[in-house]
Amino acid sequence: MKKLFYFIIILIFGACSVTTEETEDNTNYGTNEGSASSPTELTVGTAKSGSVGRSGYSYYKFTTTSGAGSYKLAISSLSITDSWYSAASMWTQIYSNSGYTSSSRFDSESCLADCILYFDYDSLDNNTSYYLQMYGYGAVSYSLTVSKGGSEGSKSNPVELTLSTAHSGTIDNLNYYGDSYYKFTTSAADNYTLVMTNSDSLDCQLYSDSAFSSSVTYSSYNDCTAGTNLSETFTGAASSGSSSGLSANTVYYLNIDGKSSTVKTTTYSITVAPEG
Repeated sequence: MKKLFYFIIILIFGACSVTTEETEDNTNYGTNEGSASSPTELTVGTAKSGSVGRSGYSYYKFTTTSGAGSYKLAISSLSITDSWYSAASMWTQIYSNSGYTSSSRFDSESCLADCILYFDYDSLDNNTSYYLQMYGYGAVSYSLTVSKGGSEGSKSNPVELTLSTAHSGTIDNLNYYGDSYYKFTTSAADNYTLVMTNSDSLDCQLYSDSAFSSSVTYSSYNDCTAGTNLSETFTGAASSGSSSGLSANTVYYLNIDGKSSTVKTTTYSITVAPEG
């Protein structure tokens, strides 16, 4: 009888102990959205409320329907609870394909509070899907808005310039990051002039291939000098101090890049015209 009494007492205290532990575990694990195989769709220019679970991942994708160029992600109403990390934050990684592989990742950024991510100011191609992976150091809730940035064109989708016609352009002007991409087709073998009305310092490079890898700007013959109101005469590949100008009926590729030490969007007018 005494053994039965002690057994009942042990059961009562054990039940109380389990109940106490369950009551004290108030961790909010949050909710993940989407999956790598089925990411949640974001519409450019439209806010989307979302969340990511504690130590979990949420997956999104968006399509660049506003044209080639830079895009940015605004993260607002950011709330992080039950974080297991002292510097509570949320990481965002962007990928160029749905495989979410390290080889397709081209930027990774973190936020401790509301922020705007510029994806390293990379220029994205037009009508192309890009993929986001969100990681939470805690249960996270937020509002996401993808929008067009300041730079225009990309290496695969450069903006086409019409000779002797001014084009109104913009760029995310930041040293070593902001780039806008253009192309133009020559009419005849000639020197061609570039004239811009940029109020902030910019620079330029001319290429003969669509990969923007074969520079035509050799030495002092074609190099732009970075500055405001950018201007340059492209005389072609120089050899022994002489040049025959750019080739006739040929596509050339022009890269305008930023020189500002602080982030700013610079607007300008750009015109390319034959000299003769």
